[in-house]
Amino acid sequence: MNKFQQQSKLRPNAKNFIVFAAVVFIVLSASGLLNQLKANPLIFSYAPPITLPKFEQGMIGKQVTFFQEQDVKLSLEEAKERFQGQQIRTSSSDSVSLGIGVRPAWLKFSLVNNDLNGLSYRLAIETPWLDHIDSYLVHNGRLVRHVVGGDALPFEQRPMPYRFYAFEHEYPVGITDVYIRVESVGPMAIPIRFSTSEQAIASDLAAGYQYGVLYGIMLALALYNLVLFVFIRQKEYGLYALYLIGFVLNSLSYTGQIHAVFTPHYGPYFQDWVDIFLMITYSVAGLHFARLLLNTKSYAPRLDKLIIRVTQIIPAGMIVGFIFDKLVFSMLLAFVLNCGFVTLFIAMGIYAHKAGKAFAITFLISSVTAAVCITVSTLAVAGLLIPYNDYTFKAIEVGMALEAILLAVILAQQFRMAKLDKLLAESYARCDTLTRLNNRFGFNAVVNPIWQNIVREKRDAAVMIFDIDDFKSINDTYGHSAGDKALMQVAHCIESTKRSGDVSARWGGEEFIIFLPETSSEQAVAQAERLRKSLMNMVIDVGDGITFRLSASFGIAGSHEAQFEGSLLTKTDIEHMINQADKALYQAKNSGKNQVQLSGVLAQV
Repeated sequence: MNKFQQQSKLRPNAKNFIVFAAVVFIVLSASGLLNQLKANPLIFSYAPPITLPKFEQGMIGKQVTFFQEQDVKLSLEEAKERFQGQQIRTSSSDSVSLGIGVRPAWLKFSLVNNDLNGLSYRLAIETPWLDHIDSYLVHNGRLVRHVVGGDALPFEQRPMPYRFYAFEHEYPVGITDVYIRVESVGPMAIPIRFSTSEQAIASDLAAGYQYGVLYGIMLALALYNLVLFVFIRQKEYGLYALYLIGFVLNSLSYTGQIHAVFTPHYGPYFQDWVDIFLMITYSVAGLHFARLLLNTKSYAPRLDKLIIRVTQIIPAGMIVGFIFDKLVFSMLLAFVLNCGFVTLFIAMGIYAHKAGKAFAITFLISSVTAAVCITVSTLAVAGLLIPYNDYTFKAIEVGMALEAILLAVILAQQFRMAKLDKLLAESYARCDTLTRLNNRFGFNAVVNPIWQNIVREKRDAAVMIFDIDDFKSINDTYGHSAGDKALMQVAHCIESTKRSGDVSARWGGEEFIIFLPETSSEQAVAQAERLRKSLMNMVIDVGDGITFRLSASFGIAGSHEAQFEGSLLTKTDIEHMINQADKALYQAKNSGKNQVQLSGVLAQV
């Protein structure tokens, strides 16, 4: 057993412990238990008010105080009394994040309006999956407006036809207290944005352009690789396309866009389940894409099996949760898979690098980038360790876009290498390894389309075949290495003598062939004579001062005025012309060798 195998054998226990600990941490945290283990709630209740019109737009998490209900739903008056007490909390970040499956929360902030112009302001809670949201606007101790919303309401009953809970209001001069009650089964992330209506519209346009660029990049890459998959049938390209499309759908879902446009009337039950199943779609596709891209099975079979099991067991568990209507259970599994997704991606990159796989470093960089961004977004949404704000929420899109580009680079390089390998293989398949001339296969592949063009345009063509005279005696006298050297020098002589449009090949043994396009039979004879004389003048040095010369016999077959053997070239084919040249070569051999024989006519030596 080698050192690597020993290390691999020792790792699983520690690795399993770390994975187990991480899963327990995530589950406990996401279920809200970690929040109860945090420091005691702050005992001061002061949060600075928002002053209008000085404050134009932004997240107001730091201006919010909040508490969570216990076992009984509170009325507005009861909540107001509770806010007068001391067991309330303030947020240190721009958003309030409390975890998954936690108790309903009450939030409060105050507005001081010194503006007499009566500007309209928009309040938006930019988390589309919150089920029930009630906002109470209290001015001078009197309730002036109650706004009901959340994704539990049919779309047409929401305060605005918008992907988030939002409403607009003109706040009177003086102090207005805003109380908000939020109840939801999913992650209790409550990012409150307050802005003028004009600023809100501008922000919506900017967000639309940002998402348009992101989705445009993702879908362009996805469609390109989907086309490649359709034509070359390599699973990596199809899975990569599914990975990107899955992420785009997931992003459209958890940003509320897919439900605002396509499923506004399907209700929260449908939307919640769609959200979490789309959450794992891109993770599953991405893991299998990476497995195939890096061929993990060949050098890390245990990791490969772990990935397969994770992508089977967790979705199966979520389906069980769906059957028994356990949304929180399935949601926790989805978050576990998302966190496991980034961990497994990094693990695959590390193993690939150790195995010396091409592109492993690029893959590892892309994985770490995506891992950091996905972890930031996941923990922010779950209300753990990282504050929820615009940057942390959109980190996943930035990370995935960067990863998608880097993975596309890897696929492009892989495609290029595969193409080069194919060209190299074809080159070796068509090339004679000793002389570097074409072999029969290569000769036919090059000549056939040229022949078709000559026949179509009614032009001349000729074939020259020649054979080294008494080649066996060269091998017997000087050795096979000398014979090989002679063949290589003959090939060099052919290449230096023939025209650029001529096609040469080693036809077999000591026999060579040259196809002469745009050449009549008479011209072919003259060219053969030049080559024959060049071969006669060639000296082969085999070392130790030993040299020898050689000669060759030539057979020519060709057309004259676009006719061969009295018929147009359309009545014959290249194979017949080659056969006639071969017969002429046979006649030249039988007539004394070292001569050129035209099919049917003896040329002068």
